[in-house]
Amino acid sequence: MVRALERRGARIHLEGQLVSAEGGHLVLSTGEEFDAHTIVWTAGNGANPVVANHTDLPVTARGSVMVRADLRVGTPEAVVPDAWAAGDDAAVPDLASPIDGSITVPNAQHAVRQAKRLAKNIVATLRGEQPKDYVHHSLGVVATLGLGRGIFQWRGIVITGFVAWVMHRGYHVLAIPTWERKVRVLLVWASAALFGRDIVSLLSVQHPRRAFVGGGVPERDARELAGRAA
Repeated sequence: MVRALERRGARIHLEGQLVSAEGGHLVLSTGEEFDAHTIVWTAGNGANPVVANHTDLPVTARGSVMVRADLRVGTPEAVVPDAWAAGDDAAVPDLASPIDGSITVPNAQHAVRQAKRLAKNIVATLRGEQPKDYVHHSLGVVATLGLGRGIFQWRGIVITGFVAWVMHRGYHVLAIPTWERKVRVLLVWASAALFGRDIVSLLSVQHPRRAFVGGGVPERDARELAGRAA
């Protein structure tokens, strides 16, 4: 993936973090500094702060709901009665990982399967049966690097190029519920292949920097904070 991006003119900085981005001047933890006219922040998934700040559920240090292997909310010592969680906001133990204490990656591959296990476990408890633990071995990682370019990796197997791109699209089409939704998504992809991807976000064209300058604070919360300060 790094070589593919470099061939397209990108400069990749590995093993480093962004320390400062004031005034368009970027400083990395490696000591490198350079100017940039455009900054795109693409951090990973995070738990919704509502869970940590407005519930009394047990949460991890990162704000995710603490979940047992059977998807019941709780700690190893105690279970929260009638509370279940799955998906990105849940810290689900990864029983397929060789590392003790690992939690599942917050992606669709786990979320879809956790939802099915959660539903089956709720039905099992209603019938007086014991819920089963969630266990899923990774099916690999797939990503696209533009139209017709992709990469797939599973253990020591790596596939790149057009075949990997088709695998990426095919996997996501299969995961989309209902045939009506599958057809709609395929039509959007077909139009993008013919006319290019629509990169305009109509909701942000009027004030594109508002969310960045405001630190990502929701507009309503920002008004409340401004009112308190006044």
